[in-house]
Amino acid sequence: MSGKDKYNTPDNLVEVSYEVANKVGGIYQVLKSKACQMKKMYGDNYLTIGYYDEENARKDFAKRSTHDFKEIFDELEEEYGIKCTHGVWKLPYSPECILVDASDLKKDVNEIKAELWEDYKIDSLNSGPMFEDPVKWAFAVGKLVQKLSEKFEGNTVLHAHEWLSAPAIFETDIPSVFTTHATVLGRALSNAGRDVVSMVEDAESQEEIAEDVKHRYTRLSKMEKSFGESIAEEYGVKSRHQVEKAGAMDADVFTTVSDVTAREADAVLGVEPDKVLPNGFNVEEFPSLEELSYQHKKKKKRMKKFLRAYFEPYYKIDLDNDPRILFISGRYEFHNKGLDAFIDSLGKLNEKEGDDFFVFIFVPADVRGERLDVLENMSLYDELEDYIDSILPDLKTELLDKITSGENAEKFVKDWLSDSHELEVIRQNFHEKRGGIPPLCAYTLNYDNDDVLERLRENGLENREDDRVKVVFYPTYLSRGDKMLSMSYEDAIKATSAGIFPSYYEPWGYTPVETAASGCLSITTDLAGFGQFLLEHADMEKPGIEVIRRKDVSYDSFVDNLAGKIEDFVNYSKTEITERKHNARKMVQLTSWTKMIENYYEAHEMALRREKNGD
Repeated sequence: MSGKDKYNTPDNLVEVSYEVANKVGGIYQVLKSKACQMKKMYGDNYLTIGYYDEENARKDFAKRSTHDFKEIFDELEEEYGIKCTHGVWKLPYSPECILVDASDLKKDVNEIKAELWEDYKIDSLNSGPMFEDPVKWAFAVGKLVQKLSEKFEGNTVLHAHEWLSAPAIFETDIPSVFTTHATVLGRALSNAGRDVVSMVEDAESQEEIAEDVKHRYTRLSKMEKSFGESIAEEYGVKSRHQVEKAGAMDADVFTTVSDVTAREADAVLGVEPDKVLPNGFNVEEFPSLEELSYQHKKKKKRMKKFLRAYFEPYYKIDLDNDPRILFISGRYEFHNKGLDAFIDSLGKLNEKEGDDFFVFIFVPADVRGERLDVLENMSLYDELEDYIDSILPDLKTELLDKITSGENAEKFVKDWLSDSHELEVIRQNFHEKRGGIPPLCAYTLNYDNDDVLERLRENGLENREDDRVKVVFYPTYLSRGDKMLSMSYEDAIKATSAGIFPSYYEPWGYTPVETAASGCLSITTDLAGFGQFLLEHADMEKPGIEVIRRKDVSYDSFVDNLAGKIEDFVNYSKTEITERKHNARKMVQLTSWTKMIENYYEAHEMALRREKNGD
């Protein structure tokens, strides 16, 4: 049965996000990964609309003839000063794409803000560019979508993502779906260290929201009832919070990406989501575990080279016994992403006896550039490697001659190496820092006080020779073209043993999924949407993706539990790791877009039905 036969979906689907062909956050990955399924369902009637950023457009967007929409584009530019560029998002199946530039909008932003107040009681009087620019863009998008819906044959549904797109809904009269991936207030509270989980539970217990708040035409009168209204201004997110809330109330169908976020949205927005749209993943695009096993050995060899160059100018490290290499990655949200708990757990393990292991912290920060001493180490290692490569052919010939003639080959090699003055000079240069301590960070930061570095030092993680845990803070986006690790993020994952993601606030969480699909073990928590999903749907017997309980657990207990799980990962046998990797792959397959996309189709169908029935 085809999708169109199974679902009563609209004839046209217009999907709007600030991150369409504009990679600035995690929603980009969601939209990108599911685009193939959307195109399969809607064909050429699937249209994406995004924000025009010249630099990102060069990478993600291909222009094409605007013949189909020229009349509409001309009208928008003449009437409003809105500039639209038609093309395709450079993805498989090439979804149709329009990028909107509202920088020359003729309508004053204060007029738009006044209308937001009159229609939705959104107080944005003192909001700045971070609010005004997205609102101008979304206003322009709404005008575009309305004109497109009048031109299209058949019915059209608008699907808008996040508060930045919500005002587009206000400017149209077509069926709409609004998705919040993380509430504005929830993220702000969590960033400030507030216990969002407990606050949500308190709000739920107060039963403040009337049952009829779910009805579209009574929502706006209930806005002041929600838990979040009283504290949004305190955290500087009042106007964004109110736009998000109005979007949730005004849309025909309000959705979130996980049960975790659904509970949060109900509490902080005062609107219970109509449907949950879990994020999917195209695990089918990843290599088989057999191929990943081969790639792991190859990529780990490259990573070992970096570790030798990084540490061995100071002291010898043991890389011959296949040490475990772990990592954490994501946005620099110290508390939300669990960086604090991760480092504290490493501090506990550093005090215990056991095999040494290495940890990379792949969290981008504001960097000035590579540390000169690290670059020097890399250069000296390359010089040493180049010299060895240059002498090997002659050494091989002479060594073979000594062995075949019956001479003492071992003595020959020792004498040869000891007589090599050039090699000795390079060796001495490489070991010039002996007795020192390798830096914790591979880059020079543009500021003095850094949470990661301070927490590492507080936990006694200094990269001393007798430290069990050796750490490299790599605060920049990985690239094959950089001067040190010279690996893409995908290759770096494949080189490691496990990714640790002990999130405190994570509406969904792609990184554990991506890590497991790349052939590594991973850890998440029950406060992450993905972690909660696994607890409800996956077989947790010998899981390749561990879900550690963080809800209703003290911080110290969580850190102890996390340290225990990391210790397990470090000590697993190769057989145990192989078995768990297979289980991890099965767990990831539960999130395949071929299954998850049905939730989107049902939401679009629901919006169409509600609009027709006048709900």
